[in-house]
Order: sequence, then structure tokens, then C-alpha cells
Amino acid sequence: MLFANGWSLSINHQSLLPIARRVNQLLEKIDQAPGVITKEADATVQLILDRQAATSSVERTAQGLIITGTCTKATLRTAAYAILRVFLGELPEGKIPVAFAQPRRIFMLDMARKYYSKETILKFIDALNFAQFNVLQLHFSENEGFRIECETAPEIVSAEFLTKAEIREIILYAQTAGVEIVPDFDSPGHLRQILKTHPEWQLVKKNPDGSLEKNPTALNIANSEAVAFILSIYREFAELFSTSTYFHIGADEFVDFDEMEAYPEIQTYAKEIYGEKAAGIDAFVGYVNRVIEEVNGLGFIPQVWNDGFFRLNRAEVVKLSKNVEITYWTKWNQNMAPVETFIEKGYRVTNFNDNYFYYVLGENAGYTYPSYHKVIDSWTPDMWPQQQVVPVEPKQLPGVAVAVWNDIPDAQTQTEVLTNVSELFFAVMQKQTGNVFATEEQIAEFLAKIFV
Repeated sequence: MLFANGWSLSINHQSLLPIARRVNQLLEKIDQAPGVITKEADATVQLILDRQAATSSVERTAQGLIITGTCTKATLRTAAYAILRVFLGELPEGKIPVAFAQPRRIFMLDMARKYYSKETILKFIDALNFAQFNVLQLHFSENEGFRIECETAPEIVSAEFLTKAEIREIILYAQTAGVEIVPDFDSPGHLRQILKTHPEWQLVKKNPDGSLEKNPTALNIANSEAVAFILSIYREFAELFSTSTYFHIGADEFVDFDEMEAYPEIQTYAKEIYGEKAAGIDAFVGYVNRVIEEVNGLGFIPQVWNDGFFRLNRAEVVKLSKNVEITYWTKWNQNMAPVETFIEKGYRVTNFNDNYFYYVLGENAGYTYPSYHKVIDSWTPDMWPQQQVVPVEPKQLPGVAVAVWNDIPDAQTQTEVLTNVSELFFAVMQKQTGNVFATEEQIAEFLAKIFV
């Protein structure tokens, strides 16, 4: 119990009332009875909104806690930080600043290859709240599944899925936790689940022997009907996620980008649309720009993966729109552009370091499960994929992400993924604050308490 003899919670601004209610919910999750919310200055826990403060802070006194935030969401995050450290017995008396190297801490959940229940996702949000993560990216479409109710094309939805009503519950719950939802619908690749119902829209590959075969995961971006259909999916889900700031549109692993010439339809299309010097890569970038324009017009900041753009072995005629952010996950191929390329061109770039933060079920594709100890002992915020080191610049390099990819969905249960991955959130949080205070065993004990 945090305060064995009961406690009270005060706020200095009316806007902190929902924050105080959420703090009560967090305390209840660790078996602390909810406190009385008051405006009295001598409350056991004082929540203070101070927009002029240099940084948020926690102060432990003989009477209790003074939690100061520079905005309402920062007040909630700082309160969660304080509760965690008090629970662990790791909060010393005195004042501690609580600041992060970067403003965004992101969790991406591949809920497309593997079904995750609403209840599991809500538990993830609780863990994110305590670990001061503030973004949850829901990757709901993949080669192996489409997991949200879809009215535009009900035939593409998997047998197990979340209804739109359940998604709205998740969005509302995330808002109380200070966590923003980012919808994630990947195209023009990773579309087997959709294209198996529309095989006429599969891109055709010409093999070395001259034979033709359809690529079951890649959209024929030269087909205007196919493109219009995918855009209609973006429009439908833009309405469902209308409160979100960002919309991830994928654009990774469309085809092998070193073999673009094997797809004659898009080679021909590129020259027809962009001129004789254009090639298949230009058709791809042109398609992505079309999606960026659509999603941006719907009120979102689009995001894309890095691997298909500014490749070192491609002289692109069509350049990637500047109205997009980059999520940088890998440079496993020597022709992929380094992080510096995107920085120099003025893009905002988020660190999805696959060497440290890709939790791939079944340890598929050569990955091993990331661990709490590896993050604590070896990772720093300036470390990017494949040993790229880039100094932290919070405005252009706004954050870091942990990602779950369910390549072999049955390798772990929902509960195992929830428990194992949530530990990583707390490792990242401590390295982002520059203050390591908890062992893996302590975090495991804490998670066991909140996941009951």
C-alpha cells in the first residue's frame, strides 16, 4: 500500500480533474484504495500544473508527494512515474526532475497476423501508462489477416476481429491514459489477405525464364481500380480514427526493391506517367505520394517505413512527398538509405531500431527476442539500426518505438506477449530519462500486480 492510513489528492487546476481520476485508477490497479480528490493544499498527493516549469518533477516529502507537470498529459505521466517508484521502494526524498530524451515513446502492435482481444490491448495501455509511453500504433492489416470490422469490404476481414465499437472503447480508454492511437494500414505490399479476394489486382512478375506469375502480396499500382479500392479503405478507417494525429500507411517491402525491373506493368506505367527516364521505383513512389495526399487531406500526418525510399542504387525521378514522417526500422540491405539521408532532406524520423526493439514471435527471420537487460545494458537513445549512431535531436528525431511482429502467431500466447513485451517499455523509459532504478525482477513483480 502506498499510504497505509489512506490518502487524499489535490489539484491546482480544473483541467487536472480527469488526470486525478486516472491516477485513482492507477492506484487501484496496485491495490491502493482510491483517494479523495480535493482542492486542499495539504493533500497527501498534490497534482500541480505549471506550464512555466522548466521540466516536470516529483518531490517526495514527509507528508507525501508533490507532482508537477508542464501540461496535463505530462502531469499524468509524472504521477505514473512516481507511483511506480514508490511501489518499488525506489523514490528517495527530495525533488527529482522527470524529462525524456525524446517526446514520443511508441508501442506498435501487429494485431493483424495474430488476434489480440480488446481486454489484452487495454492491459497493454495500462502498462504503457505506467511506463510513460504515449503512443500505441495498431497494425491491423497484414498478409495473414485484417482484424477490424470493415464495411467497405466485409470479405477481407479475418474470422477473429475487433468490432468498431471495441476500437472506439480502446481509443477512449487510451485517451484517459494519455496514450494516442496511431492506425496502421500497410500498402501497396503486405496485402495478401485483401488480394486473395481480388486476385485480379495482384501485381504480375516476369521470371528469368520469361514466365509470368502473380505476386499474392503486392498491389498492381498501375491499375486505377485497385488503387481506388485501397484509398476507400483508408477513407473508412480515417473516420474511425478521426481523433488520431498520425496514420501509418506502410510502404515497406512492396516487392524486392532490387528487382523492380521484374515487374513490367509498373515499368511501363511509370514511363507513361512520369516520362521515359522513369522506372518502376517511380511508380511506387508516385503511389505512396498519392496515399500521402489522400491521408493528409483527411486530417492526418502520414507515416511510412524507410526501406523503399532514396535507395542508393536507384535514381528516382519522383521524389517522396515532404508531407510525411519516416519510421526507420532497418538498413539490412546495403542499398537502403542511412538515417542521415532522411535527416538531410528535412524529414522527421522515428527510431524503430529492429536490432533492439523488434519482438518477432517465433524469433523468425533471424531475430532473437529483445530483453530488458540488453536495453538497460547496451542501448542509448542515439543508437539506430545496424550500428548507426545519430545524436538525439528531439524535434527532428522525436521518438523511439518497441514493435511486436507476429510472424509465427502461435509461438506465444497473448498473455506471454503482454508480459514479456511490457518489460521492454520500462527499460526504454529508464534509458530515455537517464535514470535506471529498477531490476527486471522488480518490473516483473509490478506487472504481475497490474495485470491481475
